[in-house]
Order: sequence, then C-alpha cells, then structure tokens
Amino acid sequence: MRFLLAFAFFLTITGVVHAASLIVVDAQSGRVLESKAEDEPRQIASLTKIATAVIALEWAASQGVIAEEWKMKVPEAAMTDGANPLSLLKGDELSLDTALYAALMASDNRSALVIAESVGKALAPNAANGVSAFVDRMNDLAKRLGMTQTHFVNPHGLDAGERSGVSTAGDVAKLACFADRLENFHRYCREKTQVVTIFRRGKAIQVTLQNTNELVGSRGIDGMKTGTTRKAGACLVLSASGDPTFETQASRRLIVVLLGAEDRFREAVLLLNRTSPKL
Repeated sequence: MRFLLAFAFFLTITGVVHAASLIVVDAQSGRVLESKAEDEPRQIASLTKIATAVIALEWAASQGVIAEEWKMKVPEAAMTDGANPLSLLKGDELSLDTALYAALMASDNRSALVIAESVGKALAPNAANGVSAFVDRMNDLAKRLGMTQTHFVNPHGLDAGERSGVSTAGDVAKLACFADRLENFHRYCREKTQVVTIFRRGKAIQVTLQNTNELVGSRGIDGMKTGTTRKAGACLVLSASGDPTFETQASRRLIVVLLGAEDRFREAVLLLNRTSPKL
C-alpha cells in the first residue's frame, strides 16, 4: 500500500505539462520556480480581464468610489459575442461590484465592456469612446509593470481578427503578482459561487454566478482567472497560499500561469505539487 501511494505521488510530481508556455513564480519575491517558453508571444484570452479589473479597482480607490454603489448602464456597444452569464440586455443597470464579480468569476464579456465604457468615460471625460480610453489605460498599466511584450486591444480578450491582443506567460505573471497585492482584488475571484443583482426596467433580478476556475477553494487556491479562445487555447492563472502538498510555510504565495494548455486544471495541480517544495 505504501509503495502504491509513493508511486502515485511520484507520478503526480513528474507528470508531463503540455501547455505551450508556462511560468510559476513566488508572488512575493518574483523568483521563477519553473518556466517554459515564458517569453513567447501568445494570445491570452480572458486572462485580459485581470488587467480590466486592476484598472477599475485602481480608479475606484483613487476616486473614493464604492464599487457596490457605482451604477452603470449597459450600452449598445456591450452587446457582443462570448460569455454573458448575467444575460445582460441593452439598458440594464448593474453596479461595478456586480460587474467585477461577473468578469472575473464567470468571465462575462459584456460586464467587461460595461466596466470599460463607464470607467473609461470617467477616466477620460472628453474621450469619444470610453472603451478605447480604458484600453489605453490597460496598455499604460502594461508599460508600468514592465510587460514589454504585451498589447491589449479590448477589455475582454476575445479574438478580434488581426487586432487580437498579445502577451506572454512571463508578462501575465507580472500582472498577476501585481493584482495579487491589490486590495479587494481577490474578493472578486475567490468564491465558487456568488449571488449578484442586476436591474431591468427598475426591477431587481438576482443571478447566481459560477466560478469558471474549478480549483478555487482547494489546495490554498483563491484565484485568479481562466480564459479560452480558438487562438489562445485553454489558459489559466492560479494564485495560491502556502504549500498545497506539504502544508508548510503558509505565508508564501504562488502564481501559476498556463497558456495553450491541454488540460489546464490537471497541469496546474502538477505544477503546484512539484514547485511548492522549492519555496
């Protein structure tokens, strides 16, 4: 029996990770624990929404805006393809709080666009297009964080023809480490489910959001974001506290980034298992 358990553990820590590119870093020191093609430019799908949330939260903090109280109306421009777990329609209203839950937990593209339009107009009142102004701030953030191979073209990460956004596993890790230290960020990605409210013609409608990150709540994992498109493949960013395997050094933080993975959740667990002891 002991042999079987030992053999199973050996397979777990030595399993093959098929992701096209990946990186695992100590969130506190930035030390790279494992990597593969981490500087290779790729599409990152909805991992883009991490940057969207960061810009919104930074703006709210700088202006003293309470996310639960800042109400936004869904514009025509938000009627796009992709995930719409809130079933938003033009003219619906929702708070910034609700939109952040939807964007990060449920990868809601329409909520990401609503955030970008509303916050973008607040950031640049004279801008003709709030979304464009917001995306400019996302690219400013990338420069600020030293994400030298990153360029955002929208707030949600959907493929956009020749204008698809691009980044690298290494750059996404820089963004994730920054978000990991941002006050209130994990509020919007650490729950398995969350009940939120939208308003349609003045009527309150409650919606239960499901987190697309299947690993949240296990092994010390409290975030951070999933993403999938045809060009990007399956992508994942994990944030985890402590040592999920050996239950030591509980104050440590890990950030795992997988781009173009075959089985992102299995591969992420393999990476956590074999990099945790290096902390």
